[in-house]
Amino acid sequence: MGRFEARVLSKRERRGLLERLKPYYASIPFGEKADWRLVKARTDSGEYEIVVVDSVPCFFEWGDGRIYPTLHCLKAFGVEWLKGVVLVDKGAAIALAKGAHLMIPGVVDVEGSFSRGDVVAALYHESRTPVMVGVAEVDSGALEKMSREKARGRAVRRVHRLGDVIWELSQEIGKRLS
Repeated sequence: MGRFEARVLSKRERRGLLERLKPYYASIPFGEKADWRLVKARTDSGEYEIVVVDSVPCFFEWGDGRIYPTLHCLKAFGVEWLKGVVLVDKGAAIALAKGAHLMIPGVVDVEGSFSRGDVVAALYHESRTPVMVGVAEVDSGALEKMSREKARGRAVRRVHRLGDVIWELSQEIGKRLS
């Protein structure tokens, strides 16, 4: 898929990265002593940097300067460390996999306590499979209420989804590191 360069992150870089992650997540599921690597990938669509933790492609930086978890990370380390998750129905899960933003009518339930602007994940409610990572457009309390009232509008702005370039790169990195 592309060219990859990997290097081990120094203690200082790991500490700095953990500090950058703290404001966005309730906790972090691994510490400084884990095996942290930075993989730089060059593809036809651009250059990407993915942080790999214990052989799992875990984080990437988006254009807004935030560091987001990959879906692979959420599958490997769970979602409990996020401030919140949104459970979605089958129709929403399919739409999200095709690149849509999460709309309120697709929300089945909300877990955790998050504010507008927080990083959240969308999970298919039956299997709890992560299908999208994004930024909450409304806080968790308002989203629960809006969902019950069958309101319309966008709940979560998509940043990363099944099948996108980050997903594909993560798949390839996972294969090469195992």
